[in-house]
Amino acid sequence: MKPTLLDIAQKAGVSPSTVSLVFSQKGKISKEVQLKVKAIAEDLGYRPSQNNKQAKSPSIAILFHFDHNLAHTWNILRQVTLSLQEHLHRKNYLTLLIPITFTMTDDEILEKVINSKATAVFSMHFGREKLFSRFEKLGIPVIVIINSQFQTKFHTVCADNFQGSYEATSYLLKLGHRNIIYAEFDIYQLPATLSDRYLGFYKAMKEHNIDNPEMYKLHLNINDENDIKIKFKNIFQGQHKPTAIFFIDDYLAIHSIGILQDLGYFFPRDISIIAGGEVLDYNEPFIPKITTMSTSPELLGKFSAEMMFNIFESSPENSNVLKIKQQLMDRGSCISIL
Repeated sequence: MKPTLLDIAQKAGVSPSTVSLVFSQKGKISKEVQLKVKAIAEDLGYRPSQNNKQAKSPSIAILFHFDHNLAHTWNILRQVTLSLQEHLHRKNYLTLLIPITFTMTDDEILEKVINSKATAVFSMHFGREKLFSRFEKLGIPVIVIINSQFQTKFHTVCADNFQGSYEATSYLLKLGHRNIIYAEFDIYQLPATLSDRYLGFYKAMKEHNIDNPEMYKLHLNINDENDIKIKFKNIFQGQHKPTAIFFIDDYLAIHSIGILQDLGYFFPRDISIIAGGEVLDYNEPFIPKITTMSTSPELLGKFSAEMMFNIFESSPENSNVLKIKQQLMDRGSCISIL
């Protein structure tokens, strides 16, 4: 029985994608790994075909969702994708953008990737554990971008949401705010983001001896303006009038600004506003200027590409996780009350 790339990969302790790259002479594979793969191939009696020697640059698939529930994230995802493609192209990798929706089955997505002949997969925001496991069993490594839900099982590059939320809350506290509303909504497919951002907020509040930060937590239905209005009205009429709002991201913030104005609260005059995540395009003139914690799309793309290069070269047994520090973008929506 003729030896296969999988046979060589198993003996060499690398992925089939790495073996393919060695024989196609594409990608950045260390001399040591190249020699090891070729020596094992020689021992097994493997002979690359003429087609392999003249192979095109290896292809890498990028799963990009098109779902109305996450349409507001396309701006940031587009920027990350462009950065990722740029860094992959520098190493002679071809990228294939595969459109998917959350209603597609695992089999449908798997078929698209296999038919594309991709040697690896980046999943932009989208997460599905059983599907990713099937990819990896086929020797197709997966990196999940902007979704920390699967970081213990798959390679992941994402924002450090805990750090960003902690620093955003600390910023408000340094400005003298103590009665701070924490406003969140169900971010589609990202339950870990909700958890990490609230924990960062909670830690900062407790460090400033604020005993009951839970009393200011609001869970809002972003599709129900009346729900948002009632919940804000009730908390503003309470005993401890808020002076600032921490929104889980700027998408929820812009949904709430008009409602707050209807209630008589304008930012930053009456209420300071900060967002723990940034998905809006602030180059657009109609977007209100909101202070946010921002994650560089360029770095998300760059580090995702570099992680894949490392996987091809060393085939790590455990999943790698890289969390990128968020930066405060002060756009004047927070004021001091000291």
